[in-house]
Amino acid sequence: MPWPLVFLICMAGKPNPHKDRQELREEALRPSRHLGYGRDTLALYLISRRAYALAEPELRRAVWLNPYEPAFKVHLAWCLYKQQKFQEAREWIDQAIQQNPDNPEGQRVRAAILDGCRPESTEHG
Repeated sequence: MPWPLVFLICMAGKPNPHKDRQELREEALRPSRHLGYGRDTLALYLISRRAYALAEPELRRAVWLNPYEPAFKVHLAWCLYKQQKFQEAREWIDQAIQQNPDNPEGQRVRAAILDGCRPESTEHG
Protein backbone atom coordinates (compact mmCIF):
# COMPACT_ATOMS: atom_id res chain seq x y z
CA MET A 1 0.00 0.00 0.00
CA PRO A 2 1.50 3.39 -0.96
CA TRP A 3 2.49 5.58 2.00
CA PRO A 4 0.15 8.53 1.16
CA LEU A 5 -2.83 6.19 1.35
CA VAL A 6 -1.62 4.72 4.65
CA PHE A 7 -1.17 8.25 6.03
CA LEU A 8 -4.69 9.25 4.94
CA ILE A 9 -6.21 6.13 6.49
CA CYS A 10 -4.39 6.77 9.77
CA MET A 11 -5.36 10.44 9.85
CA ALA A 12 -9.00 9.73 8.98
CA GLY A 13 -9.53 8.15 12.39
CA LYS A 14 -8.06 11.09 14.35
CA PRO A 15 -10.36 14.10 14.41
CA ASN A 16 -8.56 17.42 14.75
CA PRO A 17 -10.44 19.77 17.09
CA HIS A 18 -8.64 22.80 15.61
CA LYS A 19 -9.10 23.83 12.03
CA ASP A 20 -5.90 24.48 10.16
CA ARG A 21 -5.17 27.72 8.37
CA GLN A 22 -6.15 26.29 4.98
CA GLU A 23 -9.62 25.26 6.20
CA LEU A 24 -10.22 28.66 7.80
CA ARG A 25 -9.16 30.37 4.56
CA GLU A 26 -11.46 28.17 2.50
CA GLU A 27 -14.41 28.90 4.77
CA ALA A 28 -13.76 32.63 4.61
CA LEU A 29 -13.64 32.61 0.81
CA ARG A 30 -16.52 30.23 0.02
CA PRO A 31 -18.46 29.97 -2.14
CA SER A 32 -15.87 30.55 -4.82
CA ARG A 33 -15.29 29.31 -8.33
CA HIS A 34 -11.60 28.92 -7.48
CA LEU A 35 -11.88 26.53 -4.55
CA GLY A 36 -12.26 22.78 -4.27
CA TYR A 37 -10.03 21.62 -7.10
CA GLY A 38 -7.30 20.23 -4.85
CA ARG A 39 -9.85 18.27 -2.83
CA ASP A 40 -11.42 16.95 -6.03
CA THR A 41 -8.02 15.82 -7.32
CA LEU A 42 -7.29 14.03 -4.05
CA ALA A 43 -10.73 12.41 -4.11
CA LEU A 44 -10.24 11.17 -7.67
CA TYR A 45 -6.96 9.57 -6.61
CA LEU A 46 -8.72 7.91 -3.68
CA ILE A 47 -11.50 6.70 -5.98
CA SER A 48 -8.89 5.20 -8.31
CA ARG A 49 -7.64 3.25 -5.27
CA ARG A 50 -11.22 2.25 -4.37
CA ALA A 51 -11.03 4.24 -1.13
CA TYR A 52 -14.56 5.57 -1.59
CA ALA A 53 -15.21 6.23 2.11
CA LEU A 54 -12.15 8.50 2.22
CA ALA A 55 -13.00 10.22 -1.06
CA GLU A 56 -16.58 11.06 -0.10
CA PRO A 57 -15.83 13.76 2.52
CA GLU A 58 -13.26 15.38 0.22
CA LEU A 59 -15.86 15.61 -2.54
CA ARG A 60 -18.54 16.90 -0.18
CA ARG A 61 -16.13 19.61 0.94
CA ALA A 62 -15.26 20.46 -2.68
CA VAL A 63 -18.97 20.84 -3.54
CA TRP A 64 -19.54 22.92 -0.42
CA LEU A 65 -16.62 25.20 -1.27
CA ASN A 66 -17.50 25.55 -4.95
CA PRO A 67 -21.14 24.77 -5.77
CA TYR A 68 -20.61 26.27 -9.25
CA GLU A 69 -18.51 23.32 -10.51
CA PRO A 70 -20.76 20.51 -11.76
CA ALA A 71 -17.82 18.11 -12.16
CA PHE A 72 -17.48 17.92 -8.36
CA LYS A 73 -21.12 16.82 -8.14
CA VAL A 74 -20.58 14.22 -10.86
CA HIS A 75 -17.59 12.83 -8.99
CA LEU A 76 -19.51 12.80 -5.70
CA ALA A 77 -22.41 11.00 -7.38
CA TRP A 78 -20.02 8.38 -8.77
CA CYS A 79 -18.38 7.91 -5.37
CA LEU A 80 -21.77 7.45 -3.71
CA TYR A 81 -22.84 5.04 -6.45
CA LYS A 82 -19.74 2.92 -5.89
CA GLN A 83 -20.70 2.75 -2.19
CA GLN A 84 -24.21 1.63 -3.23
CA LYS A 85 -25.81 4.85 -1.94
CA PHE A 86 -28.01 4.97 -5.02
CA GLN A 87 -30.68 7.44 -3.92
CA GLU A 88 -28.20 10.10 -2.83
CA ALA A 89 -26.06 9.47 -5.93
CA ARG A 90 -29.10 10.06 -8.09
CA GLU A 91 -29.86 13.35 -6.32
CA TRP A 92 -26.31 14.63 -6.87
CA ILE A 93 -26.12 13.56 -10.51
CA ASP A 94 -29.48 15.22 -11.19
CA GLN A 95 -28.11 18.47 -9.75
CA ALA A 96 -24.97 18.18 -11.89
CA ILE A 97 -26.97 17.48 -15.07
CA GLN A 98 -29.30 20.39 -14.32
CA GLN A 99 -26.27 22.64 -13.96
CA ASN A 100 -24.58 21.38 -17.15
CA PRO A 101 -26.84 19.23 -19.36
CA ASP A 102 -24.21 18.86 -22.12
CA ASN A 103 -21.56 17.20 -19.94
CA PRO A 104 -20.85 13.75 -21.46
CA GLU A 105 -19.20 12.48 -18.26
CA GLY A 106 -22.29 13.46 -16.29
CA GLN A 107 -24.54 11.68 -18.78
CA ARG A 108 -22.46 8.48 -18.55
CA VAL A 109 -22.50 8.56 -14.75
CA ARG A 110 -26.24 9.23 -14.74
CA ALA A 111 -26.86 6.24 -17.03
CA ALA A 112 -24.79 3.99 -14.75
CA ILE A 113 -26.59 5.25 -11.64
CA LEU A 114 -30.01 4.77 -13.19
CA ASP A 115 -29.03 1.27 -14.29
CA GLY A 116 -27.80 0.51 -10.74
CA CYS A 117 -31.05 1.82 -9.24
CA ARG A 118 -33.23 -0.61 -11.18
CA PRO A 119 -34.57 -3.42 -8.99
CA GLU A 120 -33.65 -6.07 -11.56
CA SER A 121 -30.03 -4.92 -11.73
CA THR A 122 -27.68 -7.16 -9.75
CA GLU A 123 -24.28 -5.72 -10.66
CA HIS A 124 -23.25 -2.54 -8.84
CA GLY A 125 -19.64 -2.17 -9.89
